[in-house]
Amino acid sequence: MATEPPITVTIENLDQVLKALSPELYAKPLYNFWDRAGMQVENLARQKSPVDVGRLRASMTHIIDSDSPPAWCMVGSNVEYAPYMEYGTGTQSDGPGGHTRHWPPASALDVWAVRHGFPSGAYVAQIIGRRGGLEPRRFLRDAFAESLGNISSFLDRLATDIGANWSNP
Repeated sequence: MATEPPITVTIENLDQVLKALSPELYAKPLYNFWDRAGMQVENLARQKSPVDVGRLRASMTHIIDSDSPPAWCMVGSNVEYAPYMEYGTGTQSDGPGGHTRHWPPASALDVWAVRHGFPSGAYVAQIIGRRGGLEPRRFLRDAFAESLGNISSFLDRLATDIGANWSNP
């Protein structure tokens, strides 16, 4: 299943400001900014993620660019079904690449079906197929959208931290 491109936060004119500064002044504050922002989105996505046995919720993590200074942070999951839960499938999908009926493989649903009292994964796959697919859960995208206010305050703190480093080199 194809996924849409990552959500991007752009800080205008940041490259010009950073050229005027020594990397020692802003590398650590920038890392701290990405860590705060990533943790904020990660924690909220964890709260919003659908839960059966907790595997998706437990897999939420964030990764910060290893360059110094770091240029990005990525939040997500390595669980194979995470994109299907986030974007939905088939005609229910709000992501790219869907929009035709989706019949999941029955074998992928066998364990879940038994745990929830269904006769088999094939039975559940038929229900999903007749419905057209799975509805999107939007746990990660909604977590990002709801975190924007906090991320804005983290930007204020980033500026303060860089200013403090500038004053006390």
